[in-house]
Order: sequence, then structure tokens, then C-alpha cells
Amino acid sequence: MIGHYTTGAERTSDSGPVFNRYLFRRLGAAVSDEVVEDDDGSDEMLAKVTGGPPSSPPSGPPSGPPSGPPSGPPTGPPGGGAGGRAMFGGGSAPPSGPPASRPSAPSGAQSMHTGSSVVIEASQEKIETVKKTVDGDEKVELEQLREENATLKQGMAAASEVIQEVENPPMPPIVGEGYVVPGEIVGLFATLGRQLHKERLLHGTAGSFSLLSPTSPGLVHITREGAALGLMNESDLITGRLGDAAPNQASEDWRIHSVALAIASLENEGRGACVHVAAPYTTTLSLEKDRYALVPTDFEGRTNFGRATIVDVQYNDMEGYLVEITEALKQTGNKLFVARGNGVYALGADLLEAWGHAATFEHSMRILYLSELADL
Repeated sequence: MIGHYTTGAERTSDSGPVFNRYLFRRLGAAVSDEVVEDDDGSDEMLAKVTGGPPSSPPSGPPSGPPSGPPSGPPTGPPGGGAGGRAMFGGGSAPPSGPPASRPSAPSGAQSMHTGSSVVIEASQEKIETVKKTVDGDEKVELEQLREENATLKQGMAAASEVIQEVENPPMPPIVGEGYVVPGEIVGLFATLGRQLHKERLLHGTAGSFSLLSPTSPGLVHITREGAALGLMNESDLITGRLGDAAPNQASEDWRIHSVALAIASLENEGRGACVHVAAPYTTTLSLEKDRYALVPTDFEGRTNFGRATIVDVQYNDMEGYLVEITEALKQTGNKLFVARGNGVYALGADLLEAWGHAATFEHSMRILYLSELADL
């Protein structure tokens, strides 16, 4: 056992159990037979590593303890070095420096890059295809919408024509003794009656219209008494002479219309029309007994009419009534007057202008009523 430490222990003392014995010797411990008996199996381990037992027995005990500690750390990993034995199997020494050239990319890297390009190009082509498809669909849909819009416009135009024919049916002319009322004049009366009924300026059989004939001077066309103006036709129109007695089926307003038409003709070079409607706001405000004039507060009403005189209805004194009507018309520039509790009589060169005056004044009276209600 002592000879074992003289035959090759110096070479393996740094990496095996032999180093422990040197440590014991430095501490002054004597190696005896008991220590040999308590061997921890270093020989067996060495035999396993080297492949067999030592080639010869140790020649004798070591001459003394090591002269000092190892001069430095080992220069390589265990088992390395020239002539050294690998404790846990042989292995080559690690490279002493960096490789001479850069490591090359994996063999499939280039093909992966090429494959990505193909995928990207295919995706772009697909996007372009989808975009073209969407654009094509949008164009088709837009064209369909245009066609539908054109169809709807045609349908609306046709519907408007039908509505016009229903609401304003063509009227036949009226042939009387010594006169003819053209069909367009009859149609104008019917159209105005329907329009005023829509605007709720009249109701039922209330109200009346009159017009000086544009072709026969002195000839007066007027709605008959009890005519439903919102549904009137050629049978609801009668004709008489200005200044003559009332024709058959004429209402009590015949003389009022006659005076109003005479004044309107002076203002409009022989033309004239009069519209009487029981406008609700004008009629309501005229019922106040202490009120003798209606003064619009809105700009349009003040500009067009200024003020409208309220005249008490006096059918039992028609002469006095007509005089008061004439004076009241002067207050508005011969455009209209208000009959207390009986609506408004509006004048004009034709039926449309007379209707415009009546509608405008009623709008002003609505504003006046609401402002008074709100205590403005």
C-alpha cells in the first residue's frame, strides 16, 4: 500500500482520494495498518478508472510529506492534459480559441425565407383578388341603387300625376245664357276649395269665393250657397252680373262680394277676386267686444297689412254694413277686412292672390293669439 504512493500518485494526487492522504500527513497523522484497513476504496476506484490494478506493488513508503501545496490550479478540466487519465471517461479538450469562420446558417433557412416570400406574394394576390371582387360588387350594387332610384322617381312622378288628377280633376266648361265659363276657371275654383280645406281655413259649407271674369267684363263667377268647397265641382259655381241682383242660389254675401270686386278691380286694372274664409284664429280674436282692430305683431303681418278693422256683421242693415266695409278696406290698402265672429274677406287681382292675403293674415293672427296666451 505504501508502494502505491511512490509509483504514480503524484500524477493523480490532485484529482483523487490520494490527495486526502497527503492532507493527513501534513497534519502529522501517522499512517498505520488500521488506516490501511479503513481505506475508503480509493484503490478500487482507481482500478475501475484505469481498467485494472497497479502494474506492480509499491516499492516502499514515501520519504516524507509533500514539500508544499500545489503550485497552482489545474490547467484544464479533470482528466485533461498530456498523458492524463480521464476519471469519468475520455474526451477531447475544448477549443483553445474562437472558430476561424462564422457559423453558417442552417441548411433549411434559405428555403424558409423563400417559402415566406411565396406566402406573402400569394397573400397579396389574394388581397388584390378580394379587393377587385369587392370593388366589382360595389359597382354592381351602386348601379342597382341608381336603377332603383330612377324607378322610384318615375313611380313618384306617376303617383304625383295620379294625385293631381284625383285632387284636381279636369272640370267641364259651364255654358249659361249669354256666357261660357271655361273649364280651367271651374278647375281653379275646385282646386282652391280643396287647398283651403287642407289648410283648415274653412270647414264644411262655410265660406265663399268670387272672381271677375277675365274674358267677359262685368261677369261675376261665385260659389253657390251651401256648396262644400273642399269637394266642389262645376255644379257649385254660379254666374251673375256686377251690380245686378243676386243670381239664383247665391248667398247673402253676394252684395259684399260685389262691393269687394268693384274695389279690387279699381286696384288691379279691371281684375278682381274675393275669398271669404272662417279662419279660426282671426275669428277667435275678433270675438273680443272691446277690440275694434287686429294688429299683427309679426314682421310679415305688419308689413303687408298694418292693421285690420273689425266690422260688426249687419245683414239687416246691408247699406250701412257696406259703407263700413269700404272704410275698413282702406285700413289695409284694400287687401282685407275682418267680420266680427265671421272670419276674413280678402281681396286680390285673382283667386290665388286673394287666398295668399287670407292665409298670411291668419298666420299673423295665430302668432298674435299665442303671444297673448303666453303673456309676451
